[in-house]
Amino acid sequence: MPLSVLIVDDENVFRNYISQMELWQKGSFILAGEARGTEEAMKFLARNRTDVVIFDVSMPGKNGVVLSDMIEKKYPGIAMIAVSSYDDYDYVREILKNGAHDYILKSRLSEELLERTLHIIEEKKSRISPWEEKQELRSMVYEWLLLSGINPFNSDNSRKMVTLIWVTMLKNYSEIAQSAMMEGIGRIFENGTENGMDVLAIHVPPNRFVIINRFYEDVSEARLREKVENSQMIAQDSIRRIYSIQIDMQICPPFFSDNALRLFVQHKLEEEKETSRKMTAPLAMTIEQQNRLLSAVNRMDPDAAENMVKEIYEQIPTEKEALFVIVTKELLDLLERITLEHKISLDFIPKNFELFEYTRAKSKTVLSANIAGLYLNVLREIRGENKQESFSEAVSKAVSYLQEHYNESVSLSSCAVSVGVNSSYLSRIFHEETGSTLTEYLNRIRVEKAKELLYEKHHLKEVVSLCGFKRYSYFLKIFKEYTDMTPKEFLSRHQEIAEKGPD
Repeated sequence: MPLSVLIVDDENVFRNYISQMELWQKGSFILAGEARGTEEAMKFLARNRTDVVIFDVSMPGKNGVVLSDMIEKKYPGIAMIAVSSYDDYDYVREILKNGAHDYILKSRLSEELLERTLHIIEEKKSRISPWEEKQELRSMVYEWLLLSGINPFNSDNSRKMVTLIWVTMLKNYSEIAQSAMMEGIGRIFENGTENGMDVLAIHVPPNRFVIINRFYEDVSEARLREKVENSQMIAQDSIRRIYSIQIDMQICPPFFSDNALRLFVQHKLEEEKETSRKMTAPLAMTIEQQNRLLSAVNRMDPDAAENMVKEIYEQIPTEKEALFVIVTKELLDLLERITLEHKISLDFIPKNFELFEYTRAKSKTVLSANIAGLYLNVLREIRGENKQESFSEAVSKAVSYLQEHYNESVSLSSCAVSVGVNSSYLSRIFHEETGSTLTEYLNRIRVEKAKELLYEKHHLKEVVSLCGFKRYSYFLKIFKEYTDMTPKEFLSRHQEIAEKGPD
């Protein structure tokens, strides 16, 4: 990925000189923006991913020394190049002490020199991970929170939210394995860093973390909490998949005072030693619940599977919206495993942020019904696959009739006449052998054909007619019931997959 560069200088002439260099056209570096002073630069950094800042030392107001100090404390991973019209040793010393990569006189700053300097920074960054870049800041925060260190957030005007994490460690891990696991968990949490939000994962041995989310945007407390919950949800899901361990968490309110944050964390950690801690509800299905759901699927018991899904959702407190996402993700992961085992194609499984958007607009009741519906659809597919070869002659003929005449007006009586049996007998044995009514089986055939026609870009009204549906509204209802999507959503999903191409 090209390095993103910000220019900070109060002189318009110098900013133009840098911005018009041909090096920005070569693809290795991107000129992300320009700022006329320190405050403007800090606002830009709060909202945009930036790898390198080129700044003038002698700006009016808060000069380059102040800017370098603020960048070092808030964004230690950003490389800095200081430029000046004067060769002042005091400035040089302070700037380099604050972590600047180089100090260049404006009179000597050529395009060749700047490009060479940026390539050196690029090479250096390629050898350092984001985790390593934050190591010093992480140590300083630990000393400040739990020992008697100096506050590393002095002059940091961010709003902060703290999440306390308890990791359930398995006793059969060695100390070396546990240490590696703790670092891995910390890295996963810090991967949640994004524009406008920085994440620090402070490990408190043996099995606790203090996660500090810092925000530089002026947003509501509700929005801050939403961003934190989403970030932690993604981290927790990754931790369970990679390490197969459970973590508990407590998200605390935002703090406007660093001292209040520090005292709160110390109190909570001390409280945990003395009393049984009160943590949030588990964010995952239990092993017992997973086994019961799998058992229902293996028994081909749709009622038990549906009731199990609803029971899992029912245990989630209504106010804990973030837990809906976690449980939904686990249920869909389990469903994906089932479909892979039975070689069934499931058209819609939301991923990552799609999953967040998919759940956030739905109530617990609606979400439970949707996921239960997906399980029932898959069970129907499995039952059809398993029983296709063992159908009686009458049912086999009926299935063939439905497949040949799906685009016509089909009824139980017309199908029975074709097969040569009476309607009530066909209705009974068809349901016994396929697990579906004749109408349900016909609708599934029609929906599959509709999907093929949609792939081929047929007009929607034409699809309705070609598939044997008499009413547009009924087609929409049946299509959504069998795919959990509207035709428009289905096409959008198909287009997205087509654009991404094979992995």
